[in-house]
Amino acid sequence: MDDNWWVTNLKALESRPQRLEALTAMNTTIAREAALPRQTIERLLTTAELYDCANPAADSHAPKDQAVDVTLELLCHCLDQLTMDTADEQLPSLLRRGLTHSNPALRAQVLASLLKELRRQMTAGQVRTLPNNELILLILDELKQPDTEGTSVAINILSIVLGQRINDPDVQAMLVQLLKQNEIVRCCAYELAVFLAKKSATLLNAVTFILDAALSELDNDDVLLQASVMELLVPLAEQNHGLSYMERRRVLDILSFRVQRIDEHPLDALLIPSIMKFFGKIAVYQPLKIIGGYPHMLGCLFVQLLSEDESILPTAMDTLANLATSPQGKILLNMHFSAAMEKSFERYGSHIKKLSAHIKERLLNSLDVIYDFKTPPAKEINTILKNWYECFAGGAHANTIMDLINTPFPDLQMAALALLKTICKYNWGIVALKNTGGAVEFLLSRQKDLHRDIKYMKWQIMEILSASAEFSPTETIRFTAYVNEGPYHVQADLDVATEPQGNA
Repeated sequence: MDDNWWVTNLKALESRPQRLEALTAMNTTIAREAALPRQTIERLLTTAELYDCANPAADSHAPKDQAVDVTLELLCHCLDQLTMDTADEQLPSLLRRGLTHSNPALRAQVLASLLKELRRQMTAGQVRTLPNNELILLILDELKQPDTEGTSVAINILSIVLGQRINDPDVQAMLVQLLKQNEIVRCCAYELAVFLAKKSATLLNAVTFILDAALSELDNDDVLLQASVMELLVPLAEQNHGLSYMERRRVLDILSFRVQRIDEHPLDALLIPSIMKFFGKIAVYQPLKIIGGYPHMLGCLFVQLLSEDESILPTAMDTLANLATSPQGKILLNMHFSAAMEKSFERYGSHIKKLSAHIKERLLNSLDVIYDFKTPPAKEINTILKNWYECFAGGAHANTIMDLINTPFPDLQMAALALLKTICKYNWGIVALKNTGGAVEFLLSRQKDLHRDIKYMKWQIMEILSASAEFSPTETIRFTAYVNEGPYHVQADLDVATEPQGNA
C-alpha cells in the first residue's frame, strides 16, 4: 500500500464509527507485509489518534471495545517490524507514546519488545551504548506506575542499561524520587539496585544510597515489608563485594541480635521465619560465613526443627536444606553441629509419621535438596549423608519412604519417589532399598492405575538399579528387561483356557 492509503486510514480513526474498520484494514495489511517501509512504521508509531484507540473504556461495566485489541495487535506488528537500535537517537521519540500510555498492556508490550532487542544484543556479545538518558527516564517512570506486568520487564531492562547512565544527574534525581513513593515502588527500586550491585563493586557504590534506604526499612514496623526487603537483599550476598557491603552495614549481626533478644521485643517473633530464610539463602553461597559465624541462629533453627508447629516448620526445613546444599555446608554442619543434625534427622523421621500431608511433602522435598548432587560427593560427605539418612529412616532401609509411596496422595507419592530416586544415586541408598521388604517388587510391578508421572519415576529408579552391582545376575536381567520395555509398558493379560473334564 502506498503512503496515501495509510494516511487515509489513520485519518479515519478520528471518526469513532469508522475506527474499527480502519484499524482492521491496517492490521490485516501489516500482518501480511513482510517489511513495511521505515517511514510507514514511524508514522504509525507516532500518530496520536492510533494510541487514542488503545484506551480502554473508563467505565468498567461498559462492553469491551474490540478496537482496543485490534490496536494493540497493530502496534505489536509495528514494533516487530521496527529496527530497534538502542543507539538510535530517534528511538525514544518512537516509543514515547507507548511507554507513557495509560493502558498498562500497551506499555508492557513496548517494554517486552525492547527487552527482546537488548537480550539479542547481549547474546551477540555487546549492548549498544545509549546516546542519551531519554529512554532510561521513560522506563524508570514505569516503576512509579501501579504494579503491572510491565514492572518486572522494566526492571530487567534497567538492570541491563542503567549502568551506562547511573551517574547522570537526571537519572539520579529520578531514582531519589522512587525512594519517596509508596512501599511497592520503593521495593522495585531496591530490587533494581540489587540487580545492579551484584554486577560489580563500582555499580554497588553507585547505588549505595538505594541499598542504604532498603536497610533502613528493616527498622520499619511493617513485618511484611521487612520480610520483602530481606528477600530482595539475599542475592546481594552471592558476590563477595555484596557480602562485604552487608558486613560493613552489620546487617547479619543486627538481625542475629534481634533473634537473640526476642524476649524483649515479642513482635520480632513474627520475623523469625523470614530472618531464618534470609540466613539460609545466604548460606547457599556463603556457608562458612553463616554456619561458622552465627551459631545462635543455627541454635534457633534447630529448636524450630524439633517443634511440631506446622506454621514454622516449612520455612525451617527449607532453611536447613539451604544450609546443607553445598558440600562445604554439609561438612561445616557435621563439624560444628553434629549432634543437633542427628537429632533433627531423627525428628524428621518422627515428623514424617505424624504431621499433615503437605508438611510431609515439604519435608521430603527439603531432603531431596540435601541429598541431590551435580557431581558425585567425596567420601567424607558420602559418610555424613549416610549417617543422617539412617537417623531419619531408623536404620539402613527405606521402610519410611516406602510407607509414603503407598499413601493415597499422588503429590506425596511423587515426593517420596523423588527422594528414593535421589537416595539410589548412593550405593548405600541402593542397599537400603534392597533391605526393604516389598520395595523391589513394587518397582517391578506394572500397576495400571498408577499416574503416568509415578510410572516414569519408577522406571527411572529401575534404570539406576539395573546398573548396580548390588543385585544378582538374575535380578539385573529382570531390571534391564523392565527398563527396555519402557515406563508405560502394559503387560498382556494371559487367559489360560482349560477343557472341561468329562464324566468318569
